[in-house]
Amino acid sequence: MKKIAALVALAGLAAAANAGPGKIDIMVRNVTQGGAAANSVTATAGDTVEVTCWYYWGNPSSGTALGLSTVIHNITSADFDASNTMFATGDMRQGRFNFGAQTQAAFRSGSSLRIADAGNGGDVAAGGISVKQAAPSASGALFDSNNPALGYAFTFVVGAGQATDINFDAPLNRINSYRVYTNGTNTTGTPTNIGFDATDGATVVIPAPASLALLGLGGLVAGRRRR
Repeated sequence: MKKIAALVALAGLAAAANAGPGKIDIMVRNVTQGGAAANSVTATAGDTVEVTCWYYWGNPSSGTALGLSTVIHNITSADFDASNTMFATGDMRQGRFNFGAQTQAAFRSGSSLRIADAGNGGDVAAGGISVKQAAPSASGALFDSNNPALGYAFTFVVGAGQATDINFDAPLNRINSYRVYTNGTNTTGTPTNIGFDATDGATVVIPAPASLALLGLGGLVAGRRRR
């Protein structure tokens, strides 16, 4: 009976999670050092880091959603040193969420980074990354109903000048649209708008030079003990 109660409780949690508004979850992964994506990873100069955006959608008040239609947003960081090397952004939309031609650009100034549509030099909310999926009727068996769904990713190399942690966000005031398809014949112009919560951001932790020295000293002491 306890197992059944636990399963019922888990099912209730899952239903509650799916019933909420849209949410962007930014994840980071250290490609060089290996390991899984998380909301926080450690990296040092020369490491390649991958940044991914996962999109959650809920059930709109007008009915049950079949899947994500469109999210338009910007990715920002106020801690992105000029020595970091961005790989070409281009169209870095993932999976089935690259419907419609679009090119993303990395707008950089000092330690400020913003990724949006290449034509959005003026930083307007409507000019963000357009993560878009074709209608269920057009996508057929390829329609992505995952919740969350991976929709965007980019990579960069940590530069020698990066001395502080790098925080990534998708600011609420730079989210222009969050829409879902509510039936199999929805067209791209008629999905249902849903609300959205604050982004679950991500951090790349950059160890201080003193910390790196201590790590090296610890390895040296361990080596001497083995002898």
